[in-house]
Amino acid sequence: MFTAKLEAKTWKKIIHALYGIIDEAAIRVTKEGLKFIAMDPSHISMVDFCMAKEHFDEYVVTEEISLGLDIDETRKIINRSKPDDILTVKTDENRITFTFKQRDAETVRRFGLPLIDIIGSDEILKIPTLETTATIKLPAFVLNDCIKDANIFSDNIILRAEENIFLTRAEGDSGKAITEIKEWLEYSVQEKAQSAFNLSYLTDIAKSIEDEVTIDLGNKMPLKLTFTLDNAEFMFILAPRVEKE
Repeated sequence: MFTAKLEAKTWKKIIHALYGIIDEAAIRVTKEGLKFIAMDPSHISMVDFCMAKEHFDEYVVTEEISLGLDIDETRKIINRSKPDDILTVKTDENRITFTFKQRDAETVRRFGLPLIDIIGSDEILKIPTLETTATIKLPAFVLNDCIKDANIFSDNIILRAEENIFLTRAEGDSGKAITEIKEWLEYSVQEKAQSAFNLSYLTDIAKSIEDEVTIDLGNKMPLKLTFTLDNAEFMFILAPRVEKE
C-alpha cells in the first residue's frame, strides 16, 4: 500500500520534534507526500506537518491511506537506528514496518508496529487564521537562549515585538530575565504585539529547531512557529497564557 525510503536520521528528527507535544498522529499518505494536522491532548498546541515525496529516496503509494501512529512507540524504535542507517517504511492494512540497513553492511533489522485507530482522524483539523501583527525570523539558537534564560525564573515567557526591537521577559519570585534582540534575519512589525506563553510547551517545540525559525506574534493571541527539518516542514501554534494584571 505504501513504501518509502529515507535516511533514518531524518525520520528521527521528525519523531523527536513531535514527541512531548502530541501522543499520536493520523498521517495522511497522499500521492504528493506525507502530511497531518494534530492537537495535543490539552488543546494548548497544534502542529501542521508535511514532507513532499521528492524529499524521499523512494516513495510509492498504491492507495492513499491514513496511518495511525503512536508517537512514543515510534520514538523507541527510531532511537535504535544508527547515524548512517537507511530506513524503509512499509505498511499493510493494519501494520507498519520499519527496516534499518546500514549503507555498507549486510545486517537488516526490522521492527513492526500495529497501526492504531485515532478518534476523530476522519475529521481533518483546520489551522486557524491568525491576525498577527509581527513576524520575526531568528537563528534557532537565539530563541533557545531566551527560553533557557526564562526557565531559570518562571514557567511562562512573554514575547514582545516593537518597531525596532524584539524582547523576551520572564519573572518569578527569585528574579527575572530580560533579553533584547536587535539582530534578526527578518523583522516586520505592523503593530506592537505582546503575548505570554507556557515555557514547557515552548521548550518542547524549540528544542528540535536546528537552523532558523519564523515567529508570528500578536496581542494576547496564539503564537505561530514555522521551521524545517531536513525538508520536512513544521508549523506549531501555541495558545497564549493569560497574563496577570
